[in-house]
Amino acid sequence: MDGAQSQALTPDPGAWRPLAYSDLQRPTPRSATYTDIWKDQIDANNEAYRVRGDRRFVDGNAPAIAAHFVIWSERRSVVLTVLNTALGCAPKLRESKVRAVVKLCPMRIAIYNGIRVETLDAGRGCYLEPEPGANIDPSASAAYGAYDVGSKRLKLGMVVNHQVVDGCSFNIPLARP
Repeated sequence: MDGAQSQALTPDPGAWRPLAYSDLQRPTPRSATYTDIWKDQIDANNEAYRVRGDRRFVDGNAPAIAAHFVIWSERRSVVLTVLNTALGCAPKLRESKVRAVVKLCPMRIAIYNGIRVETLDAGRGCYLEPEPGANIDPSASAAYGAYDVGSKRLKLGMVVNHQVVDGCSFNIPLARP
């Protein structure tokens, strides 16, 4: 991660915090980390649109948004990210009351040790997407992440309309057995 050494340590990494979102359709310096993590998937998504004859995105990427959270420590930084693309995700749940869809999408973890980075596929994670024209109230529906220092596990969870979404809670070990 560019500038990893200059980042502040994450206060209370075990506290649940909402995931942040980066639109990767038009990469910026601010989204470069997530564009790098997902480069192969973004390229495949772009190619799938081209093969279908969709040329709307020739001066950028086809629609792609990464949900993520980052833990900064003295030794390393860790990013957990879930990539939402039309062709890379499958619907899991539609919640009409809050006009949202929960999708299962590819999930990755990137571990930064100085200038070295290790990127790991982490299966499929849940991604919360508003229906077109809808705004999601983050006090009622959100994806959350945390890091359990003692067990060295990333934790991910989701609440939609104040209810925990079954199958969207993950505990991902970072320590190798």
